[in-house]
Amino acid sequence: MQGFVDFAAEIGIALAYLVPAFAYLAAIGTFLFAGWGFWQQAQPANPFRGKPWIPVLSLILSGVFAAFPRILTLASNSGGGSVTVRTGGAFGYVPSVGAGGVLGATPAETIVNVVQVFQGFFQAFGAMMALLAVFAWWSVVRGASRRGQGGCLVQFAFGVALINVLPLSRLLATMFRANT
Repeated sequence: MQGFVDFAAEIGIALAYLVPAFAYLAAIGTFLFAGWGFWQQAQPANPFRGKPWIPVLSLILSGVFAAFPRILTLASNSGGGSVTVRTGGAFGYVPSVGAGGVLGATPAETIVNVVQVFQGFFQAFGAMMALLAVFAWWSVVRGASRRGQGGCLVQFAFGVALINVLPLSRLLATMFRANT
């Protein structure tokens, strides 16, 4: 079990470094896309004919990607969490489990212990899913994807929920305890 926990921790650390890197690269890309889009607005063969808001939205998304850790922190706090998202591997940790190990005295304690062990992975994976939701929304708005915008919102919400997985697991354990 310890090898699996260590592997999940390493994957969480890698994701925690990749999320800010992808966000900053996307910020640069959308900023350049906005500049190109504004330049194309003045050309006779304008690819954004009928969609003049695309370059403006690209410029706004550039700021969203540049401030993505702060946006995740605000979304997390709005959901009732207390996680502060920072760049540079802020998620990559695995909290220690009590002296009894992963298995607790009750099933509810076991659920909380398992989630605590994988908390770093869940947080980094949730941040990556939230970032991919913004990428998917950008594709939908540009017309490159036939996906619905509501699905992107749901994906973002569940990504933020994964960042706050420990309070959710305690809530689940309380509900499980109340039903037994």
